Amino acid sequence: MTQRTLPVREDRWQPADRIFDGVIARAVTNSEDSEARDGTAEMMAGALLLSVLFLVIMKGAGSATAALAVCGLLGGLGFLYMVNSARPAQRDRRQALQELGGPGAMPAGYLVHAKAWEAGMSDYVAGVPESQLLAAAELCDIFPGTVNDLLRFVANVAIHVPAGRHTNAGDVRRRAYELIHVGKPIVIDYAKSAPKLPTPPPESK
Repeated sequence: MTQRTLPVREDRWQPADRIFDGVIARAVTNSEDSEARDGTAEMMAGALLLSVLFLVIMKGAGSATAALAVCGLLGGLGFLYMVNSARPAQRDRRQALQELGGPGAMPAGYLVHAKAWEAGMSDYVAGVPESQLLAAAELCDIFPGTVNDLLRFVANVAIHVPAGRHTNAGDVRRRAYELIHVGKPIVIDYAKSAPKLPTPPPESK
């Protein structure tokens, strides 16, 4: 699957949260570690064993040619086995963010977070039209919900905004601005009327 390009906001804003950022960084690191095994250690051990085997066969048979033929055959078979066994299993990169409920359950702002994008957000939004993705990126900093909620909101706005022909990147960006123009006032009004989060009790001394 072709990865989407991280949408970059005009103001280059990205969310910053110590807890979320730490969990995402750990998820990316774990994903990279699982794919780091390349079979180098196994190949070095195999080469050492073949060298010993070569000396044993040459001494026993008295023929370097026979030793080379046997070791070459065994080396080739061993190489193919190690390449296949060392090949990392294909991972569903969406699983990297399951600790946070998956990409769609993250706060809307993380739609434009570079590390979240590496950890599976790019795959998650693979089916979102480019104009809607660009519009969502510009609204994500003020949207009071999750990435899923934001994408659904923008998709609903798109249903009610007539779309012209998208023949080039300029048309796509103009379409995105139309969606932002309609959707932003709705988001702002909702944010004003949305109930405030409860104030945590003061810490006891």
